[in-house]
Amino acid sequence: PRIRLDVVASDEALNLSRRDADVAIRATDHPPATLVGRWLAAIPWAVYGLAEHVGVPLPDCSWICPTDSVGDGRFARFVKSQTAPDRVVLRLNTLTGLREAIEAGFGVGPLPCWDASGRPLLVQLSEPIPELTASLWLLTHPDLRQAARVRAFMDHVAEAFVAMRPALEALNG
Repeated sequence: PRIRLDVVASDEALNLSRRDADVAIRATDHPPATLVGRWLAAIPWAVYGLAEHVGVPLPDCSWICPTDSVGDGRFARFVKSQTAPDRVVLRLNTLTGLREAIEAGFGVGPLPCWDASGRPLLVQLSEPIPELTASLWLLTHPDLRQAARVRAFMDHVAEAFVAMRPALEALNG
Protein backbone atom coordinates (compact mmCIF):
# COMPACT_ATOMS: atom_id res chain seq x y z
CA PRO A 1 0.00 0.00 0.00
CA ARG A 2 1.03 3.58 -0.79
CA ILE A 3 4.06 2.54 -2.80
CA ARG A 4 3.99 3.84 -6.37
CA LEU A 5 5.64 1.61 -8.92
CA ASP A 6 7.23 2.78 -12.14
CA VAL A 7 8.11 -0.45 -13.92
CA VAL A 8 10.84 -0.54 -16.55
CA ALA A 9 10.73 -3.89 -18.35
CA SER A 10 13.98 -4.39 -20.21
CA ASP A 11 16.45 -7.11 -20.99
CA GLU A 12 19.17 -4.47 -20.72
CA ALA A 13 20.51 -3.92 -17.20
CA LEU A 14 19.72 -0.57 -15.62
CA ASN A 15 22.41 1.08 -13.53
CA LEU A 16 21.26 1.09 -9.90
CA SER A 17 24.35 3.05 -8.86
CA ARG A 18 23.17 5.92 -11.08
CA ARG A 19 19.68 5.44 -9.63
CA ASP A 20 18.14 4.41 -12.96
CA ALA A 21 15.96 2.32 -10.62
CA ASP A 22 15.71 1.66 -6.89
CA VAL A 23 15.22 -2.11 -7.18
CA ALA A 24 15.98 -4.59 -9.95
CA ILE A 25 14.99 -8.18 -10.58
CA ARG A 26 17.94 -9.46 -12.53
CA ALA A 27 18.92 -12.79 -14.05
CA THR A 28 22.62 -13.13 -13.30
CA ASP A 29 24.99 -15.60 -11.72
CA HIS A 30 27.26 -12.81 -10.56
CA PRO A 31 25.38 -9.81 -9.16
CA PRO A 32 27.55 -6.71 -9.04
CA ALA A 33 29.53 -6.37 -5.81
CA THR A 34 28.21 -2.80 -5.59
CA LEU A 35 24.62 -4.05 -5.05
CA VAL A 36 22.90 -5.94 -2.23
CA GLY A 37 19.93 -8.24 -2.36
CA ARG A 38 18.43 -11.69 -2.28
CA TRP A 39 18.66 -14.76 -4.46
CA LEU A 40 15.16 -15.65 -5.65
CA ALA A 41 15.32 -18.75 -7.87
CA ALA A 42 17.29 -20.79 -10.40
CA ILE A 43 15.76 -20.60 -13.88
CA PRO A 44 16.38 -23.64 -16.13
CA TRP A 45 16.46 -23.19 -19.91
CA ALA A 46 15.95 -25.66 -22.76
CA VAL A 47 15.63 -25.55 -26.54
CA TYR A 48 12.07 -25.04 -27.79
CA GLY A 49 10.40 -25.05 -31.17
CA LEU A 50 7.17 -26.12 -32.85
CA ALA A 51 5.83 -29.66 -33.22
CA GLU A 52 7.27 -29.73 -36.75
CA HIS A 53 10.78 -29.65 -35.22
CA VAL A 54 10.32 -32.87 -33.23
CA GLY A 55 12.67 -35.51 -34.59
CA VAL A 56 14.67 -33.04 -36.71
CA PRO A 57 18.32 -32.91 -35.63
CA LEU A 58 18.73 -29.55 -33.88
CA PRO A 59 21.87 -28.56 -35.83
CA ASP A 60 19.79 -28.82 -39.03
CA CYS A 61 17.07 -26.46 -37.80
CA SER A 62 16.91 -22.72 -38.32
CA TRP A 63 17.81 -21.02 -35.05
CA ILE A 64 16.67 -17.89 -33.25
CA CYS A 65 19.49 -16.53 -31.13
CA PRO A 66 19.65 -14.05 -28.28
CA THR A 67 22.23 -11.33 -28.87
CA ASP A 68 25.44 -11.18 -26.86
CA SER A 69 23.85 -8.56 -24.58
CA VAL A 70 21.38 -11.14 -23.18
CA GLY A 71 22.66 -13.23 -20.28
CA ASP A 72 26.25 -12.07 -20.60
CA GLY A 73 26.37 -13.78 -23.99
CA ARG A 74 25.91 -17.31 -22.62
CA PHE A 75 22.86 -17.99 -24.82
CA ALA A 76 24.56 -16.72 -27.98
CA ARG A 77 27.62 -18.88 -27.21
CA PHE A 78 25.35 -21.88 -26.67
CA VAL A 79 23.60 -21.42 -30.03
CA LYS A 80 26.97 -20.99 -31.72
CA SER A 81 28.05 -24.34 -30.23
CA GLN A 82 24.91 -26.09 -31.53
CA THR A 83 24.70 -25.10 -35.19
CA ALA A 84 26.49 -23.49 -38.12
CA PRO A 85 26.43 -19.68 -38.29
CA ASP A 86 24.31 -19.73 -41.46
CA ARG A 87 21.55 -21.63 -39.59
CA VAL A 88 20.98 -18.61 -37.30
CA VAL A 89 18.18 -16.73 -39.06
CA LEU A 90 17.36 -14.11 -36.44
CA ARG A 91 19.08 -12.49 -33.45
CA LEU A 92 17.05 -10.65 -30.81
CA ASN A 93 17.86 -8.73 -27.65
CA THR A 94 14.61 -9.48 -25.82
CA LEU A 95 13.29 -12.73 -24.42
CA THR A 96 9.75 -11.78 -25.41
CA GLY A 97 10.85 -11.30 -29.01
CA LEU A 98 12.78 -14.57 -28.91
CA ARG A 99 9.76 -16.51 -27.67
CA GLU A 100 7.42 -14.84 -30.17
CA ALA A 101 9.75 -15.60 -33.09
CA ILE A 102 9.96 -19.26 -32.06
CA GLU A 103 6.16 -19.41 -31.67
CA ALA A 104 5.79 -17.84 -35.13
CA GLY A 105 7.84 -20.69 -36.61
CA PHE A 106 11.01 -18.82 -37.53
CA GLY A 107 13.11 -21.56 -35.91
CA VAL A 108 14.20 -23.13 -32.64
CA GLY A 109 15.99 -21.50 -29.74
CA PRO A 110 16.67 -21.45 -26.02
CA LEU A 111 13.94 -20.25 -23.67
CA PRO A 112 13.36 -20.32 -19.92
CA CYS A 113 11.32 -23.43 -19.14
CA TRP A 114 8.82 -21.57 -16.93
CA ASP A 115 7.95 -19.21 -19.77
CA ALA A 116 7.81 -21.70 -22.62
CA SER A 117 6.02 -24.51 -20.79
CA GLY A 118 2.75 -22.59 -20.67
CA ARG A 119 2.72 -21.90 -24.41
CA PRO A 120 0.56 -24.41 -26.32
CA LEU A 121 2.48 -24.04 -29.62
CA LEU A 122 5.91 -24.63 -28.09
CA VAL A 123 7.49 -28.05 -27.68
CA GLN A 124 10.54 -28.69 -25.50
CA LEU A 125 13.17 -30.17 -27.83
CA SER A 126 16.01 -30.69 -25.36
CA GLU A 127 16.56 -31.51 -21.74
CA PRO A 128 17.28 -28.45 -19.59
CA ILE A 129 20.78 -27.20 -20.32
CA PRO A 130 22.78 -26.78 -17.08
CA GLU A 131 25.12 -24.11 -18.44
CA LEU A 132 22.12 -21.93 -19.35
CA THR A 133 20.47 -22.06 -15.91
CA ALA A 134 20.29 -18.51 -14.63
CA SER A 135 19.98 -17.26 -11.06
CA LEU A 136 17.32 -14.65 -10.43
CA TRP A 137 18.18 -11.89 -7.96
CA LEU A 138 16.35 -9.03 -6.27
CA LEU A 139 18.88 -6.19 -5.98
CA THR A 140 19.20 -2.63 -4.73
CA HIS A 141 21.90 -0.09 -4.03
CA PRO A 142 23.37 -0.42 -0.49
CA ASP A 143 22.34 3.16 0.34
CA LEU A 144 18.68 2.24 -0.25
CA ARG A 145 18.45 -1.11 1.52
CA GLN A 146 17.23 0.41 4.78
CA ALA A 147 14.76 2.84 3.18
CA ALA A 148 11.32 1.81 4.44
CA ARG A 149 9.66 1.82 1.01
CA VAL A 150 12.49 -0.18 -0.59
CA ARG A 151 12.62 -2.67 2.29
CA ALA A 152 8.81 -3.13 2.20
CA PHE A 153 8.84 -3.66 -1.55
CA MET A 154 11.77 -6.08 -1.45
CA ASP A 155 10.22 -8.09 1.39
CA HIS A 156 6.92 -8.32 -0.50
CA VAL A 157 8.58 -9.35 -3.78
CA ALA A 158 10.84 -11.90 -2.10
CA GLU A 159 7.86 -13.49 -0.35
CA ALA A 160 5.95 -13.68 -3.64
CA PHE A 161 8.92 -15.31 -5.37
CA VAL A 162 9.23 -17.95 -2.65
CA ALA A 163 5.67 -18.99 -3.48
CA MET A 164 6.43 -18.97 -7.24
CA ARG A 165 9.79 -20.76 -6.98
CA PRO A 166 8.46 -24.30 -7.76
CA ALA A 167 6.90 -23.05 -11.01
CA LEU A 168 9.96 -20.98 -11.96
CA GLU A 169 12.34 -23.86 -11.32
CA ALA A 170 10.21 -26.52 -13.08
CA LEU A 171 12.28 -28.33 -15.69
CA ASN A 172 9.52 -28.78 -18.26
CA GLY A 173 5.85 -28.27 -18.82
